[in-house]
Amino acid sequence: MSYYNQKLTFVLALVCALFLTTGASAQELTSNGGFETGDTSDWEDLTTPPQTFSITSDANSGSWAAEIFNNVDSGAAAVVKQANIGVGTVSPGDLIEISFAAKGSFAQGGVAFAEFFSELDGGGTSSSEILSGGPLALTDQYQDFSFTTTAGPDVSGGVTLQFNAATGAVPGSTSVLFIDDASVRIVPEPTSIALFGLGCLGALVRRRR
Repeated sequence: MSYYNQKLTFVLALVCALFLTTGASAQELTSNGGFETGDTSDWEDLTTPPQTFSITSDANSGSWAAEIFNNVDSGAAAVVKQANIGVGTVSPGDLIEISFAAKGSFAQGGVAFAEFFSELDGGGTSSSEILSGGPLALTDQYQDFSFTTTAGPDVSGGVTLQFNAATGAVPGSTSVLFIDDASVRIVPEPTSIALFGLGCLGALVRRRR
């Protein structure tokens, strides 16, 4: 085999190895999901005073996490989200893995939800889901949560991971939610990985011949 062919074979093998070790892994869509910028940048904050969305050093990992505080005791929602992420990257029907760490404290009917939306360009959704099927079962210690779902039939506006610290419609209701390590990832289909791997193997065999 000539030096040129040896070099080309090496480059092809390197490309295959890089794909199988990195490209085949899930593709991250969130930005600042762990709040390690020390602020809430890249998150959309829909809270209204006296509700707050702020950074805290009480983290699950790293230096920072976020706290949503809601003491509006009239059945109010305090919502923050990673909104319209993955536009042009996520496709209808993609397998999506969502994970985060959370803890909370609640009184008088306060609860917290994690929700996932497939967004339409220009507004509206093609699908929505309450992760875990209802309020998150939280304690005063961080817990790791992981969910696998699929993107809706139209994701022209990307996808959204939303957290809601909601109060009950009774006096004294509060909801305090801590979130950290939020991640939304596109999981490659096993068949696609296998086909690419077979293609690489075939190309390498042909090069060696």
